[in-house]
Amino acid sequence: LNVEHISAYHLTYEEGTRIYELLQAHRIREVDEESSVRFFSTLIDTLGSAGYEHYEISNFCRSDMYSRHNTSYWKGIPYLGCGPSAHSFNTDTREWNVASLEKYIHAIENNQRLFEQEHLDRTTCYNECIMTSIRTRWGVPLNDIEQKFGKELWQYCFDMARPHLDCGNLEIYDNNRLCLSRKGIFVSDGIISDLMFVE
Repeated sequence: LNVEHISAYHLTYEEGTRIYELLQAHRIREVDEESSVRFFSTLIDTLGSAGYEHYEISNFCRSDMYSRHNTSYWKGIPYLGCGPSAHSFNTDTREWNVASLEKYIHAIENNQRLFEQEHLDRTTCYNECIMTSIRTRWGVPLNDIEQKFGKELWQYCFDMARPHLDCGNLEIYDNNRLCLSRKGIFVSDGIISDLMFVE
């Protein structure tokens, strides 16, 4: 392959699509879980041998050609969205502009902004940090967890991670980064669920 970036997602059969109809009509079969794991494992090995870095569960790149757009989400970096329906994030708030192009233009012409805003509490911010960063090669920055969310959530994160560390689903790098192991990739949804804090 001569491409810089590859995204490889498990096929989802969405209701209302042609492929879903074919599945329901038994004209095609869904790949069983064991085969799916084997196929993805082969993909990881093949792309690794070809010089691709596996930097997020579903993403591979050459020469540091990370998806800048998605990497900002995964690392919790603030971003500004411009245009109708565009979303913005500023660490503790999320905003989205009005979807209607006509209303958006009218607001701009009248020196106004039409948007909705959601304030993110500490627990939501912690859970989003876990959910997005654990999927990446950079993992969950444990020092940041303590700094941003306090000792209590840091301890909670570590306590919930302990069984996954013990069985090899999680690893700690540089004495700070909590990362999925190769086998942890295949059970990441369960790990994420365990690490998230529910009040």
